[in-house]
Amino acid sequence: MRARNRIGALLLAGALTTLTLTSCTGSTEAGGGGGEATEQNKPDKLTVAAWMDFPQDLLDSFEDEYGIEVVINSFPDGASAQTVLRNGLSSDGAGLSDVHLIELDWWTEMMAVPEDWVELPEIPGRWLDWKVDQGSVDGRITGYGTDIGPLGIAFNQDMMTAAGVATDDSSFSRFIGGDAATWQSFLDAGRQYVAASDNYYIDSLSSAFQAAINLLPAAFEDPETGDPYEMADNEQVKELFMMFAEAAADGISAGIPIGHSDWGAGFQNKQWATVVTPAWMAGIIAENADGVPGWRISETFPDGGGNWGGSFFAVPSTGKNTAWAVKLADYLTSPEAAVQWFHTTGQFPSQLDAIANPDIADTENEFFGGQKVGATYGDLAAAAGDAAAGGFRGENFAGIQTLVTEGISLVEAGGATPEEAWDKVVSEFDALGFDTAP
Repeated sequence: MRARNRIGALLLAGALTTLTLTSCTGSTEAGGGGGEATEQNKPDKLTVAAWMDFPQDLLDSFEDEYGIEVVINSFPDGASAQTVLRNGLSSDGAGLSDVHLIELDWWTEMMAVPEDWVELPEIPGRWLDWKVDQGSVDGRITGYGTDIGPLGIAFNQDMMTAAGVATDDSSFSRFIGGDAATWQSFLDAGRQYVAASDNYYIDSLSSAFQAAINLLPAAFEDPETGDPYEMADNEQVKELFMMFAEAAADGISAGIPIGHSDWGAGFQNKQWATVVTPAWMAGIIAENADGVPGWRISETFPDGGGNWGGSFFAVPSTGKNTAWAVKLADYLTSPEAAVQWFHTTGQFPSQLDAIANPDIADTENEFFGGQKVGATYGDLAAAAGDAAAGGFRGENFAGIQTLVTEGISLVEAGGATPEEAWDKVVSEFDALGFDTAP
């Protein structure tokens, strides 16, 4: 999950694109205030529940155009926002905001009752097709896409040079397997690195494992029924788990994932040389590693690449201002707005026009040595192709993924062997009492 961050101009320099936004019109199917947004039903303010910083110019421009104040109900992290949303949906909308930011990993759970959400008007040509598909339930668009998280690897070329294994992006790419890079070749490179260095290869294998899970077509649940697979019989997950757990047992990881209290200090102390870095994490690294030179984003990713993360703005149908909330969700996800999000928080856009915008693709990033980070992530997204859409995520995906990744963390901490950790994962899964897929 994305950590809340404030990076300002650290991420990328350059002037922000002037917002000249147009709104869509259309009807909603549910909720008070449905239908068209008019002067007669215009509220004084609209609320948005989220866990990240908003471009203030974006909020101000909406208020200037429509005379409606936008108030952000801010949460420290996505998990907190998820809990409030879950509770509100189970109590007829109590405590919900007009618009909610919903992360991909818990999207399916929140959309379990589609009628809880306003159907949003189609906006042809705005987003990647697979992003629209992700934000739809039974053919109804219920979420307007914000960002995507094309996967990359941040590496410190100074540390790689000191270890004698790589000196630039091309040699680092070859080091981890080049065009044929796999998770196995990436982890084997880690074993080689720690043998030649006095620091760790990677911040956290539990984070890297989560990225690998996202590339599986159906990691934990049957796409036909939504029922979880028996963990003991889930050979594809077990094989992947053991690959990462054995690397953890070999000591290539510091065992400090993003969100850990020591993650920032780890960068400052140069404890590790690589981080699996979806696009939204690049700015967070720039903030936490401020003053530590040598960080770059590789153009190579294991197994061809994929996607981790990405969110949607959705409108609860119980709201009193649903028509105007739809207009706000549209406004916050226009291509022009996406450029502002990129410069403010580092979110890589899902909007086609924004992806191709030179203000994203051609801007040099000072922290990453002048690298055109937007272009790099655009190339990584293109290389991933359909895999960027990720695999099937049912209602229980997020919870099961947490259980399994905690098994990797246990090995990283020296609390179990890989075999013991897997047995613990299976035992804890069984204790949940799921009706499993046949």
